[in-house]
Amino acid sequence: MTYFLPAGIINDTILEIQKKSGDLQKELAQQNLYQVKKGLKEIEELALELALFLEKLACQPLIYTGPGTTEEVIKRLEWALTFSEEIDPMEYYRYLEEVKKSAK
Repeated sequence: MTYFLPAGIINDTILEIQKKSGDLQKELAQQNLYQVKKGLKEIEELALELALFLEKLACQPLIYTGPGTTEEVIKRLEWALTFSEEIDPMEYYRYLEEVKKSAK
């Protein structure tokens, strides 16, 4: 189990808000005020859902700007946590190998 959560849900929601904003600009240009009002409500709900999601987290999300893929960075962070929790790193490594074998 990992405590690290890729931020894909945040990215997806922001992209959805951006798309809806673009759609609303078109609706506004056509003076379709009902659709604009409806779209603004949808954007408000998306933003609220994202805010509630972030509020439920135990701490604020971190953004890592260094090298490596998400999976590689998560593995490195989990390895570092292993040391901080005073677990024998070799025992942890053997455990991961067993998990990989049992997953196949």
